[in-house]
Amino acid sequence: MQAIVESMLDGVIGSDEQGIVLTFNQSAENIFGYNANEIINTNISMLMGYPYRKHNYNYLSNYVNRGIIELDALHKNGTTFPIELSVVDVQVSGKTNFIGIVRDISQRKKREQEIYQLAFYDPLTQLPNRRLLLDKLQDAIANCSRDNKFVALLFLDLDNFKHLNDSAGHNKGDLLLCLVAERLVQSVRQEDIVSRLGGDEFVVIIASLSTDEQTAANQAESIAQKIITNLTPEYDLGGLIHNSSASIGVTMFNGANISKEELLKQADMAMYKAKDTGRNAVQFFDPLMQVAVSLRATLVHDLYVAIQKRQFILYYQKQVDQQGKVIGVEVLLRWLHPLKGMISPAEFIPLAEETGLIVPVGEWVLQQACKTLALWANVPARAKLTISVNISLVQFSKKNFVGTVNDALNNSGANPKLLKLEITETLLASNIPDVKAKMRALQQHGITFSIDDFGTGYSSLSYLQQLPINQLKIDQGFVRDIINSSNDKAIAQAVITLASSMNLHVIAEGVETEAQRMLLQSMGCYSYQGYLFGRPVTLEELVIA
Repeated sequence: MQAIVESMLDGVIGSDEQGIVLTFNQSAENIFGYNANEIINTNISMLMGYPYRKHNYNYLSNYVNRGIIELDALHKNGTTFPIELSVVDVQVSGKTNFIGIVRDISQRKKREQEIYQLAFYDPLTQLPNRRLLLDKLQDAIANCSRDNKFVALLFLDLDNFKHLNDSAGHNKGDLLLCLVAERLVQSVRQEDIVSRLGGDEFVVIIASLSTDEQTAANQAESIAQKIITNLTPEYDLGGLIHNSSASIGVTMFNGANISKEELLKQADMAMYKAKDTGRNAVQFFDPLMQVAVSLRATLVHDLYVAIQKRQFILYYQKQVDQQGKVIGVEVLLRWLHPLKGMISPAEFIPLAEETGLIVPVGEWVLQQACKTLALWANVPARAKLTISVNISLVQFSKKNFVGTVNDALNNSGANPKLLKLEITETLLASNIPDVKAKMRALQQHGITFSIDDFGTGYSSLSYLQQLPINQLKIDQGFVRDIINSSNDKAIAQAVITLASSMNLHVIAEGVETEAQRMLLQSMGCYSYQGYLFGRPVTLEELVIA
């Protein structure tokens, strides 16, 4: 019998009614770290962790016939660990003794914790994942219904995160997500829940706010603004210094008459509204947003259809020199909806960029512009005209952008020297090494670059020095009131002087009157675009004198 006990994998410990250890098998020695002679004749309580460590005579009788129970045991080295314990009483010579069967469940508990971690936590940031978030949100709904305190749900999305992934790689993007997660946790209270919903989306539950709705909203606004502030300082992504911001949507609730799915939808709508207002902002949910979101969803669907059914058309606007001679055109995208008529580019271009649909649309525009250049090569009056094409940040960031442009040129047979790509200052400030490499590659084929809306973005001189730029375009916002506004005149003059000093061409857009043109000419600007010389028209309507 003793041999059987000694060979068991579970620890077997015998004790008398006073808890004095009588037997201690080999497995018990392995589990607790003691030799049998160190334990026998001592009280069994020395093997138990707090709060189980009690010196009393009926110690083990508390566990008799209770089946298998879990409690903390105490190892010889002073550490506690979980065990399973079952106790039976036996009669020996008229006395009651106890036999305890002990199993170390440390590894099992560790595996259970790992499984729990995988099931409920994001493996990258270690924040609660969507599954755990929904559980916590359901708890918050129940709790606020009981105590009538408001809860705020914050839906956070990083601004321009996709561009970082595309230009610097997913490892840099992952590092940014981890650093953002740390800053989010530091920005809220200990009782608040910060979770990662997926991608660059985070959700924060701010519970136990005021019972007064306006006060609670002010509290939520304060926390959201603190998050905005804390996320703004630059990040060191393994040597890459990166600036990031976030758009936050907020919805408030204090009752159980709304589902967690609906709350997430409301906060998501508010977040998109924050992006529409300029990003790096906080926006609260308003019921009118539901209408706007429905209209947006319809427009996105229509945008997909427009691509498939070629509902886009191109308009061309003349660019002239100081003698009024046409030197080129800018190609402008228009959407002729079969039911809604002409949809403004200001309405659908941002949506196309946000959804990524600007990429196939932009490729089509490039292809059509190159085909037009090829056709004009055989028309003496148009053979030397340039065509300017606007390129979005999303388009330019694609790894195959250079190949896309070259394919459009090669397939059409157009002269690359007559293709001008208009890019924005925002694009230039995004990732200088990537931008420079692509611009250099395209410039080798003869393609030129114009900075559109110059003066409205970062206006950094550093990129002008580093990048192969050919032309600066004075934004129409500075031209519109240049006659009456000394500030606009000063800015336009600064752009012209800068371009001249760097041997860059300069063109002013939005020129509508002869007075504006003459003033610009006197300031040293000799190329113009605007209604004074012609409105955007279709290719068939375009007249070149």
